[in-house]
Amino acid sequence: MTLRRQLSALVAVLFVPAFASAATYDTVNFRTEAPTARLAKEFGDKAEEYRREKALEWTGREMPQWPSRCPLLVQITQGSAGGATTFTFGQEGGRSVVTSIRMEIRGDAAQLLNSVLPHEVTHTVLANYFGRPVPRWADEGGSVLSENDDERFNHNVRCRELLNAGRGIRCRVLFRMTEYPKDMIVLYAQGYSVSHYLVAKGGDGREGRLKLLQFLGTGMQGNSAESWNAAAHKVYGFESVDELEEAWLTSLKTPPTRVVARDTTPPAGQPTSARSPRTELRTSAAPAVPVLEAPVRVRGATPDREPGRPSYLPEHGSTPVTKPATPNLPVPELLPPELPRPVSP
Repeated sequence: MTLRRQLSALVAVLFVPAFASAATYDTVNFRTEAPTARLAKEFGDKAEEYRREKALEWTGREMPQWPSRCPLLVQITQGSAGGATTFTFGQEGGRSVVTSIRMEIRGDAAQLLNSVLPHEVTHTVLANYFGRPVPRWADEGGSVLSENDDERFNHNVRCRELLNAGRGIRCRVLFRMTEYPKDMIVLYAQGYSVSHYLVAKGGDGREGRLKLLQFLGTGMQGNSAESWNAAAHKVYGFESVDELEEAWLTSLKTPPTRVVARDTTPPAGQPTSARSPRTELRTSAAPAVPVLEAPVRVRGATPDREPGRPSYLPEHGSTPVTKPATPNLPVPELLPPELPRPVSP
């Protein structure tokens, strides 16, 4: 069984000529191709570092050496960054396992190293842990947890924007999805928001991630309304997924915040040692009444183009996200979701 995580046809074509004269660098688990030998080594070593780091973060132990090296194709470009990872699953000793992996990333070098690469490597940790495809929302949402602060903040804000626009997906539907929806940005942003909430609910850090893995493992057994309700009750103490959803929405009453350093240059005449870090607090209003509906499922479809956004959505979801406006208005009250029509489980 081969699982191809989506990548724009345009980007896939661009990979073909870009590696005709690429440099190659081998590590224990990766064969990295990049425009120069220096970049190939830098990305190959970093991939190994992330492979160890993310496995420890999620499972508490390193992954065993892969049976064959994962091709890692690196293309340095301007503009949006993104990537895709292809898995092949097979049987070994009576259980499902990952038999091969292929990874492709493209974009600005710094963004690739700090955000895209750890995102894609996290996919390999989740796939190897379960030995089978992971629910799309958790696969993408959990991998966004590995991205840099800016990307996580942007996904947090975007989730609220999408809920306010009535583009959310009921969790009872989201959890059971095995294909990407047409509105893919919703899956990324909402998947991240729910994953972040569940990790925090489970205790944060490794403990929270292990509980999320336990939740996924229980829910994936049958991938039914009953199995996900059982997972919500067993792992988090909720009576149902709907109750979990209500708690997640309630948590969004608190606007996302981010503290960033700014203007650390000392005034003229003062030595560098006299610097005193200053901070600014950025916030975004919490959602109004979110409307969560079932998604439109289109197998293998790319998202509709949004004004001012590229015509394709990078696989790792790091397309520039609209910056939150200054919250001059009072924060609206967040209410439980109201459904315009019944949604079948």
